[in-house]
Amino acid sequence: MTDAPSHEAFAPTERERHRLFLDDYYGWAEPIYDLTRKPYLLGRDRAIGRILERPFARLAEVGAGTGRNLVRLHAARPDASYVAIEPSAPMRRRLATRCPWARAHDAFAEDVDYRALFGLARPDVILFSYSLSMIQHPGRALRRARASLAPGGEVFVVDFGELHRVPRGLARSFHRWLDAFHVHPVDRGLLATERAKVEEGPLGYYRIARLPPAPTPRPS
Repeated sequence: MTDAPSHEAFAPTERERHRLFLDDYYGWAEPIYDLTRKPYLLGRDRAIGRILERPFARLAEVGAGTGRNLVRLHAARPDASYVAIEPSAPMRRRLATRCPWARAHDAFAEDVDYRALFGLARPDVILFSYSLSMIQHPGRALRRARASLAPGGEVFVVDFGELHRVPRGLARSFHRWLDAFHVHPVDRGLLATERAKVEEGPLGYYRIARLPPAPTPRPS
């Protein structure tokens, strides 16, 4: 299933430029995406393993791409409900074919209405797998996700780290290469601000972060 786009909360020109970049980039990359990303999008299966250690009935993946992660999660938990949030049209077409049991939704992470996608229920898990580093406003995306979780739910992030255990020159070169593709590793300070528990991958290449629901506002 594919939904209509959600209303956009930021400047149309900013969003439109980003959407055009995504559609152009993934338009040619989609057929070979999974094959070419396997060598360097590391830690995804470890993150999936962490998710499967906990119960969940509703899971949303932000920037679900080709549906690679959702296929693995659905195979392990076929009775759960799944939503794929993906602003790239080529990727949504692939998702619709590969994951017909998931609801594919055209939206950006900063303003998606998670509850509406699950019939006003809150998701138990929200997953950002190598997508937060491509989101224009990662702090807003994380705060919105945390505020949307069910009680006891978690936001999981797996994404590039700072390569703090490799030579600085090599790390800088790698980050410059990522920057050419609009990829910016998530600042550890942001994760700390959002009360994340962080697990570092080998050499600091990737990190897995787990974030709790946002605190419930106290009545005034």
